[in-house]
Amino acid sequence: MDASQCLVLLFTALVFFALLRKLLWSPQVPDFLRSPYTHPGPWYPLKIMAARVWLTWKLIKIPRVLNNVIDREYDDVSSEGYKQIGKLAPTNAEMAWEQPHQLKTMIDFDGLSFYGTDGSGTFLQVAINRLINRQAQVTLLFTVKDGTVYQLPVAPDTLISNTYGRDSFNSNGALKFQLIEAMRKWRVTFNGLAKRRRHGKESEVHLKINLLWAAFSRPFEFKREFSRKLLAQGMARERWRGKLEWSQMSEPTVDGVDQWGVLCGTYQDSSLGDEKEIYLRSLRQRRWGQNNASTLRRKLDLIGTCEDGNYFYLSATSDSARLTHEVWGHIYQPNGFLYKINACDLDLESLGEKGPFPNHFSIHFAAKNRNYHAVIHLLPSTPTEHFIGRPWRHRSTTYPSQLTLNSRQGRAMLVATHFYDGNCPLESEVSVPYLSAPTRQPSSAELEKLVLLFDEEACRFDSLVGGKGSSLALLTSDLKKFPVECKVPAGFCVTVNAWKAQLKNNEEVGAVFKHLEDVATGVVEGKLEESCAQAEKLVSSVPVDALLQDCIREALQEIFGDDAEQKRFAVRSSAVGEDGDVLSSAGQNITVLGCQGFDSLKKGLQKCWASLLSYQSVEYRRQHGEPLIPGMGVVIQEMVDAEAAGVLFTVNPNDGDPGKMILTANYGLGESVVSASADPDTFYIKRTAAGELSVSSRMVGSKQSKIILSNDGTREEKITEEDAVVLCLPDGKVLEIGQLGVYLEKAFGGPRDLEFAVSRGALYLLQARPVTALDAWTDFELRHEFDSPILTDSDYFTKANTGEVFPGATSPLGLSVTASSLDLSFQFVMKEQFGKHFEVNPWCIGRFNLFHQNQVFINVIDTFQRDIEEEITAHHRSVDMAIFGHLVSNSTMHQIGKQRFGIAGWGVKYLRFRHMFMDMCFNNRRVKRAVRKFSDYSIPSEKYIDSQKLYDEICSQLPRLLEISNIHLQVSRAGTITQLIAFIILLDGRDEWTPELYGEMAQLLSSISNIESADVPVALKQIAQAILKSEDAKEFSEHSPEIASVWLETDPGLAGRLFRSFIARHGHRGIKEFDVATETWAMNTRPLVSVLQSMVANPASLAPTSQPTKSNDDWLKIIGQSKPGKYRALKFFVPRSRNAVIAREKTKSLLIRTIHVFRMAYRRLAHLLVR
Repeated sequence: MDASQCLVLLFTALVFFALLRKLLWSPQVPDFLRSPYTHPGPWYPLKIMAARVWLTWKLIKIPRVLNNVIDREYDDVSSEGYKQIGKLAPTNAEMAWEQPHQLKTMIDFDGLSFYGTDGSGTFLQVAINRLINRQAQVTLLFTVKDGTVYQLPVAPDTLISNTYGRDSFNSNGALKFQLIEAMRKWRVTFNGLAKRRRHGKESEVHLKINLLWAAFSRPFEFKREFSRKLLAQGMARERWRGKLEWSQMSEPTVDGVDQWGVLCGTYQDSSLGDEKEIYLRSLRQRRWGQNNASTLRRKLDLIGTCEDGNYFYLSATSDSARLTHEVWGHIYQPNGFLYKINACDLDLESLGEKGPFPNHFSIHFAAKNRNYHAVIHLLPSTPTEHFIGRPWRHRSTTYPSQLTLNSRQGRAMLVATHFYDGNCPLESEVSVPYLSAPTRQPSSAELEKLVLLFDEEACRFDSLVGGKGSSLALLTSDLKKFPVECKVPAGFCVTVNAWKAQLKNNEEVGAVFKHLEDVATGVVEGKLEESCAQAEKLVSSVPVDALLQDCIREALQEIFGDDAEQKRFAVRSSAVGEDGDVLSSAGQNITVLGCQGFDSLKKGLQKCWASLLSYQSVEYRRQHGEPLIPGMGVVIQEMVDAEAAGVLFTVNPNDGDPGKMILTANYGLGESVVSASADPDTFYIKRTAAGELSVSSRMVGSKQSKIILSNDGTREEKITEEDAVVLCLPDGKVLEIGQLGVYLEKAFGGPRDLEFAVSRGALYLLQARPVTALDAWTDFELRHEFDSPILTDSDYFTKANTGEVFPGATSPLGLSVTASSLDLSFQFVMKEQFGKHFEVNPWCIGRFNLFHQNQVFINVIDTFQRDIEEEITAHHRSVDMAIFGHLVSNSTMHQIGKQRFGIAGWGVKYLRFRHMFMDMCFNNRRVKRAVRKFSDYSIPSEKYIDSQKLYDEICSQLPRLLEISNIHLQVSRAGTITQLIAFIILLDGRDEWTPELYGEMAQLLSSISNIESADVPVALKQIAQAILKSEDAKEFSEHSPEIASVWLETDPGLAGRLFRSFIARHGHRGIKEFDVATETWAMNTRPLVSVLQSMVANPASLAPTSQPTKSNDDWLKIIGQSKPGKYRALKFFVPRSRNAVIAREKTKSLLIRTIHVFRMAYRRLAHLLVR
């Protein structure tokens, strides 16, 4: 190489490195305030190429978490992925993503949002973004068809303080998101005050919303499913300074998923009357990570729902710390695919940047080789504003809009967020101290204590002292911060450990407890009430342990000194789980009032312990699925000689209205109010969203008597006529108690039920428990809990086929196990048949077998309109006849099918004929495999004595149910194909469906014999005939089914032998045999015996037919006389059609037998759970 070549090479290298340095490095970042958006520079195309290479590497390094199993392992029944899917339950990763995430820093957030519209004027936007220190950014925007708008009372502000402190999506008792099944179902409820804008007037009303959200799309992992093209374009606009900045630009600071689904339920404005139903197509967004409030300048979110089943989401963001112009999104297509948007012309700078948002604009975008043109028309209704942060950092404006997407109509929600530098009239807020049990676990020393004082931290553990005791300890810890002066009467708790120590070594008590549990769970026969009375009497007679007596004396001396003997005490039951968020257990266990002296305290303690075993208390826990004998703490507390006492509900307990607080009170002790032995005074306290209280109405109760302290405890005393007609509390004291209730609602994070007493003008707080009835499910929710989402209003559904195996309503367990397994198996069969043209979606159960009000339907469009031609063909009509027995498809269905799935191309047609060939050739092999694997299949459930282990075993076996369901559907498809071919041969090119043709098809269907299920009526007829020939025929038909059943089961004659043989062969079958909750013939023979009794009582029904029978092939011979070619083709296919149907019935019987195995396993599990 000479010198000139070296110089050229050196010069080229210098130019290349100079260009690379210019491309990758810039000495300064654009000024945010002066230039909010960066623009493509001269190296823009080259930078896009470099960014796409970088992003390709990132996609390989960071794969999807929730979807990869479906992508790779859906068809391998031995794979771990198939086992995960086959459990029909969320995976551990899905549950972890859905659970609330821990918040550690001031910039952390954890959010969940729902957007929905019904396409006719109803819009819903609800969101909870959890922040640290019991705060949250909460949004509620609900617009109904008549233009009425509901928002939170604090709107346009969104900051809510004093949220429910435990990790949950519960704003402050009003707006709640409850997880039902991860990535599949949520419950959205609102029960509180709302600001209503109606006909130009604004008012404050009580609003109730109860919705169930069900997914119809897979989760979209936006952090791992980004479009390389769009993100590279955003990166290429920025100035690069190296690999670190590349990482920051290419990876957002938040994670989460988007998912499309349906919100259905009811809402009720208490001022407008009855509740109304709504059905909204919805987008759910789950987010967590670090918010970018300090650097976010602008953000646009566009949620579009179209009438044909296309649903899309577009987002454009300008963030000075990452990308000044980032666009991404996804679209769900009605064919079941969810794609990322990989091209879009949305430009933030030209859309509402320097002026008002345009009333009309359009956006072009593309996804998976399809182009879309969205035209947005903002509706004339006033847009709604929300301000985010405190002080306000951003203004978010929601525009309800009309959508036109590729000439299809729909609705859209446009949410425009801008940086806000205006005035914020609100000051910073701080949540009040949270009253809750310590987050740590009790120490070993604390677990062993027999007595705990109210001011000890360990006394705040429900598990140590019970619900009532822990609540009093929490109230005692925060008295100085209460807004009104009040006291908690001094006292202490006898711990649950003391209860255990008292009874631990008493063999007689252990035996009685064991007998009580066995009676309650049905292990042994007996009367529960008698067992409870025996246990209650025994526990009350057991002497109090000497060590515990010493501990109680020490506590009395420490708190009350030498005055303890003269004090009056209340000894109050405090069971574990009592006064909790789910169950209050109010009034289930006793309280002993007016105890004086140590002996009286001991007797009260024994009575409280014994009350845990009372029939009332045990039955309450049994009915609510709680432990029968959970353990008991006991509160020993100084009595207040009350002049008046009562109860305050911080919300109306009947409907949850926080604007109507209810206080009831009477003279004397509160026992007369709590026990409802007297008609108390009632005060209604009006509360505004701003926290202003006023007494709106008062009702003087009859108050004929009151309970007061006496020498031997308490006594009832008559109230004078003068006092009875006067309110027992003045308005000032009522409002004071109301203020205390509002504060405690904030401190606990939800509505409270307070017990109080007033003595010498001083206010005493005796109890504060949650109001537990507010989260009860509505009738609508209970009816529609298992409903599948319906994609569009133009879908069609039928009970054909499913009406036979799922007649009437199916049990919840049957839907979640059997019906869900069949639906998922159908998806696997469709994937096998359509290949890349179909995507398995285990998150949408009920995709083909749709569930509605516990009924099972078939989705006609998704199931039968996927493989179609330009016009309805003979092939399609033959499918109708094979499936339904009559023509179903019409031009409307056909048109929807074409729009949704397109006309079958050569690839689909190739797969169609390939599977027809495979089904005809290998169907018998599938049946043999099923017989070999499932004829003796069993779950050894009887050997399990631990319910959790049995449940785990059942879950691990569920993929086997999925496997036999899959085989049955494949074999059924083969039977349908052979019938289809036979029908096409019968058509013989005819377009018109004549009566002659229908007759030939009917003869084809009726010619199939030797089917297993046909053996059932024949066998029953043989049994009935054998009974008729016996001497006991008359008595058999006249006896009750129970007695007749016993006779058949023990009869040594022919009838008994035939009956027992029938049960051995078909005992796993019955009416509604696909439902695991059904009792089969072997489990309950009475329905079967009732049928036999009817047959025996009517001997004429057993007589053989007098008409001569024709051969199954006589009709074929008639066809052969006129059309020999048609005859030869039918002669080949009809036997195969018969064999295919016989094979279908064989696998159906195996499927039913497998379902029966799970039925018995679930029954064993239920037995263990009850125990």
